[in-house]
Amino acid sequence: MTAQKPARDVRIDFFRGLALIIIFINHTPGNIAGMFTPRMYGLSDAAEIFIFLAGLSSAMAFGRSFDRAGFLAGLGRVAQRVWQLYRAHIGLFIVICGVIVMANRMFAEPNYISRLGIDRFFQDPGGSLVALLSLHYVPNYFDILPLYMLLLAAIPVLVLLARISPALVVATSAVLYVGAIAGDWNLVADSTTGRGWFFNPFAWQVLFVAGYGYGAGWFEVPQATRGRITAAVVYLVFCAALALSLVRLDGGLFAGMRDILEPLARKTDVGPLRLLHFFALAYVTMSLLRAAPGLITPQRAEPVALMGRHSLSVFL
Repeated sequence: MTAQKPARDVRIDFFRGLALIIIFINHTPGNIAGMFTPRMYGLSDAAEIFIFLAGLSSAMAFGRSFDRAGFLAGLGRVAQRVWQLYRAHIGLFIVICGVIVMANRMFAEPNYISRLGIDRFFQDPGGSLVALLSLHYVPNYFDILPLYMLLLAAIPVLVLLARISPALVVATSAVLYVGAIAGDWNLVADSTTGRGWFFNPFAWQVLFVAGYGYGAGWFEVPQATRGRITAAVVYLVFCAALALSLVRLDGGLFAGMRDILEPLARKTDVGPLRLLHFFALAYVTMSLLRAAPGLITPQRAEPVALMGRHSLSVFL
């Protein structure tokens, strides 16, 4: 008798699809719907949701392959997915280059090459292509797939460390995160300018590992209590006030603390305030879904969940 494949959790696909919709809205200039997305009323946004769920999905898809079929089989599955993402990343960039060249010929303004900040590629296409293929050149706005590739490529190491102790994985992740924040650890996205990756992989891995650990069953989300929910909601309200203050020209309520608070909420390094905001939001959301499981059902969630199931295609 063959073992039944575990049922796919529609909630994971739903929130992945929802994250893709929010990302699209937030990157569409002048889209009024952007006024109602999470980044306007908090510190974290759809990027954190997507990376956390990527870790959670990876534990279920790849982590179980290592357990069921052995290390080499699991390694092969991860390598296959990384190769798929690599091809998508290179292909997407080449297609976008073709699109913006045509756009520049059709319209006098704006200069889309400069708007995207990829002048280097057109000034030195040969050298830039070699750097692009080796991921030594990560163009502006093209960080997310390389980040995903690195996180997936780290899964075999993560699996080996977890066989010693999951606590070792968490400790390693914490060291990398602190190094990114305090030691400015990052990879170079453009050697000609010294620009680092916008999504610092040493910092963003902490969300991926947290998602992976939850998916692998290393820990459980604490049951909701009045005190925990109150603390999470109070922090979310504080972050909403902080976010609204930081985007206002006069600095608003937190103007005097801007220099202190802004680095702690920086997106590139998933600053501590930003990281805590995501976990508070995730905790409130999970508690709500536990209290009202009928909120997200396969029938209601299907249109958005379908996008989540085909996230790479939708992203491209």
